[in-house]
Amino acid sequence: MTENKLINNEIYAHLITDWLGAKFFKTFKIKENRSETNFIIAQREKNFLLSVYPLWDDRDEHIIQIENNINQTIKEYENSNIIWMPEKNKKFIDENKNTIIERISKGIKGLKYGEYREIRMPIEITLSKTEDSGSYIAINGALSKIWTKISAGVQGVFQLDGANYGRLPSELAEEKIIIDSIQESSKLLNVGEASFVTVDEYWPVNNVTCEENKQKIIISTPSLNIDLNSGPEIRKRLRVILDEVNNNQENDIDGKILLLLNSKNKHDDVVISSLKSINPGIFKNIAMVLIVNAGIISIIKKSDVINL
Repeated sequence: MTENKLINNEIYAHLITDWLGAKFFKTFKIKENRSETNFIIAQREKNFLLSVYPLWDDRDEHIIQIENNINQTIKEYENSNIIWMPEKNKKFIDENKNTIIERISKGIKGLKYGEYREIRMPIEITLSKTEDSGSYIAINGALSKIWTKISAGVQGVFQLDGANYGRLPSELAEEKIIIDSIQESSKLLNVGEASFVTVDEYWPVNNVTCEENKQKIIISTPSLNIDLNSGPEIRKRLRVILDEVNNNQENDIDGKILLLLNSKNKHDDVVISSLKSINPGIFKNIAMVLIVNAGIISIIKKSDVINL
């Protein structure tokens, strides 16, 4: 059994017991760890087998290292915290280590269990102007999702290198700040010129309950070698997970709950559509399927077995 995986999965399990309690106005608790993946959670006299499956098997070493640095440096916080950091390469982590620790330390301050927040992280992007006529910005990275909004307020043709930018805010007011900053910077450029623009990226964080003296900050960022946007790769992974859950023989439970963890935002998710392409019969022995998309929890399936 890998100790770190068990600890992290237990924190994910607490995320779900907190959420179920808030949603259904009932108390859920982790009763027993059956393995690094499986937990017995109790709601009064009912016992459910909760199987916790991140959609990634590995994290890169630089992510594990920054997680260790964060836990060694940040000492004053309540409960455990799950940080949904977008995929980052080693260069970014090394160059921004102190800023990451500082922003996370401030971002989790005052959070109580069950609460969700988005931590602002400054990201440097490059804006260049190629033509005077027109009104268009070609963008790569996550900012490309709002390219029409950004383009609407510029004069000329621009290139925006946002490869380092991984996650937009959920609030439109925060999004507008980003748009305004890029549009204002575009006014200062002549054709052939380029400049750096610093805008905030948004890292969701969940605060979850934990046992006394077991609080931890975990970074939920899959390896750069894993493509969570690949439908075929996700479907292959889901079939393996579903086989494991269905083959798990437990006689002393009232139902099985499957928790899938995805670091992508819900609007970027390919997991839900991938689940719909799988034979529904495979789910008949699973009472509830939940997915976490970068800190936001959704019910994918709920049977009458779980009468909450």
